[in-house]
Amino acid sequence: MREFSASQRAILQLASVQGLTYRQKAALLSLCETSEELFAHLYSYHNEIAEIGDGIFEKIEAVRDRFDPIRLYTYMEKIGAQAVFRGENDFPASFELLEECPEVLFYKGDIGLINEECFAVVGTRAPTRYGRDVTEQFTREISRGGFTIVSGLARGVDAIAHRIALEENRSTIAVIGCGLDVVYPAENKQLYDDIGEKGLILTEYYFGEAALPYHFPERNRLISMLSQGVLVTEAGLKSGTMITVNYALDQGKDVFLVPGNVFSAASKGTNEMLHNPQCMIACSAKDVLSYYKKDVEKQEEEAVQLTASEVMVYGALQDDDKHFEELIAITGLSMGELMATLTKLEVLGVIKRLPGNYYGI
Repeated sequence: MREFSASQRAILQLASVQGLTYRQKAALLSLCETSEELFAHLYSYHNEIAEIGDGIFEKIEAVRDRFDPIRLYTYMEKIGAQAVFRGENDFPASFELLEECPEVLFYKGDIGLINEECFAVVGTRAPTRYGRDVTEQFTREISRGGFTIVSGLARGVDAIAHRIALEENRSTIAVIGCGLDVVYPAENKQLYDDIGEKGLILTEYYFGEAALPYHFPERNRLISMLSQGVLVTEAGLKSGTMITVNYALDQGKDVFLVPGNVFSAASKGTNEMLHNPQCMIACSAKDVLSYYKKDVEKQEEEAVQLTASEVMVYGALQDDDKHFEELIAITGLSMGELMATLTKLEVLGVIKRLPGNYYGI
């Protein structure tokens, strides 16, 4: 079991005070020369703490009385969690440049990935078919180009980016906005487990801390800071993704935007940012990789020989996605013949089955 110093134990105590923003934590630590002084002489800082925020003194007082380092060490060991403190070798050097740098990070997985070439892929939680396809294709090629994919483990674009990186047997880092033992959203539990085993899950939030709304902007500053560049595949006007973009621009990071459908609300944020001269347009993953002087791994695709009925179905999907009933009417195939044809085309990777019994290319 790892032994923490007195200063590190005080940092862990402060981290366990839930409901504090990172700015409030930084302000609290600025009151004293060492972190342990905050708890050792708590009452002498009463007035200064009260000025930082209502109720904060009482929260710190409660934590001071109940904090149990032995219990914490045991719990961390049980769930396979570890902690790295600011100034230690494994702490991300880029984070040290942040004005309000976290004093401690909790993680599962390979902390060494923070030293790899990292690139963030972010976007809307509710991508359209276009957004899903773009995210899959760009992430696949960017990860093949040698980047560790960074995202926030949210539903939608984030989850797609992590999943594709894992499918490619490439590394990925999930920076989350809750405690390491909280899976949010719950639907990403399997993805969370896979990343913890094969990649890295990173957070500045203490165990048991819920995914509160203000955590996500705070998390986004770490996503951009960890990455050389940020790719936005699809995002609405009021998307949290735009917060990540603003952090990235403030931090001097490269921002790439995939142009979207001008009639789609899901692309309004991305398209609006195209007017920003600090951002770059990416119409293919090659635009990103060539900027960093990297090459896409070329994989030869095996030719697929289609039957007459398969050609007919494929041709019917050229202009747009179609419902099963529409395909019956267009192709003249029986229900059984069409189902068999669609199943084979899906297995071959020629078409995709979509929600609502729709099919598309």
